[in-house]
Amino acid sequence: MQKRILGGALAAAILLAGGSVAFVKHKDNDNRFCISCHLHEDLYRRTIAPTPGTLAGGHFRARHAAHPERCFTCHSGEGVAGWTTVTAYSAYDAARWVLGDRHEPDSMRVKLENTACTKCHGRLGHGLHTDSGRFHDLAEHRSIPTRCVDCHTVHSAGPRERIFMNPAVVQAQCVKCHPGGPAGSEGSD
Repeated sequence: MQKRILGGALAAAILLAGGSVAFVKHKDNDNRFCISCHLHEDLYRRTIAPTPGTLAGGHFRARHAAHPERCFTCHSGEGVAGWTTVTAYSAYDAARWVLGDRHEPDSMRVKLENTACTKCHGRLGHGLHTDSGRFHDLAEHRSIPTRCVDCHTVHSAGPRERIFMNPAVVQAQCVKCHPGGPAGSEGSD
């Protein structure tokens, strides 16, 4: 009798987990589904605005049939391990929602890594030049563990002509290695 109850509980757990994964994989093509739990409506409105004011908005506006931009394009986790981790967390959150725990997650469990950007943008720095002394072209910068999103903030406003980078955010990254300011950086990012 006890084995039958345990077997039934295990089957129910597997069905809930499998159903959650299937549901999330089906819905991850719809940005509105993602936004319904993870982001506030005003952030979504800024993302889909006719004139992009954020990097996410710029990506959304750049989409076309061969390049569909959706939240999951960047927030998918990279490689098999990353994808599996993100999918497991998403399924877990979906199962919690079904069971009545409907609070908005307060942080990203899987951080965006550079490969989320370079899978579309090629190697770091390829074709990316700003008036910041061409950060990406300098060999000494290639070993710095700074993530793309540390400077290219995705959901916060920044000037389009500076690839949506906020100069104060970029400067905060620079001073980590250049406490007195980067050499030759007058007036740059």
